[in-house]
Amino acid sequence: MIGRFTQWRPRPDIDRPEALLAWGRHAPLVERVPGLRRYVQNHVVSTPFDENEPAYAGVGEAWFDDLAAAQVALESDEWAAVIDDAKTFMDFDSLVATWVERHTVRAV
Repeated sequence: MIGRFTQWRPRPDIDRPEALLAWGRHAPLVERVPGLRRYVQNHVVSTPFDENEPAYAGVGEAWFDDLAAAQVALESDEWAAVIDDAKTFMDFDSLVATWVERHTVRAV
């Protein structure tokens, strides 16, 4: 499987809680993307171990069978709708997206 991990911050004109709510409403659009096998929203939290504001509001995971399936997805109208909606709450100037292959070392 191949995954797209997207780390994002809220747009400057939107506060973090509002952006996370918008991200929740965003999920049904992502679920319509052809070839999508798994979609995960990871909401970044503050911890007592780190006094700083988290660097990102969230990390999204979109999983596909392979690169060919991911390419079809990225060329779809459904993906275009995902991007259009994401621009309403995500700061695209600071967004980081990375493609990954999962290598499970240990499953508990």
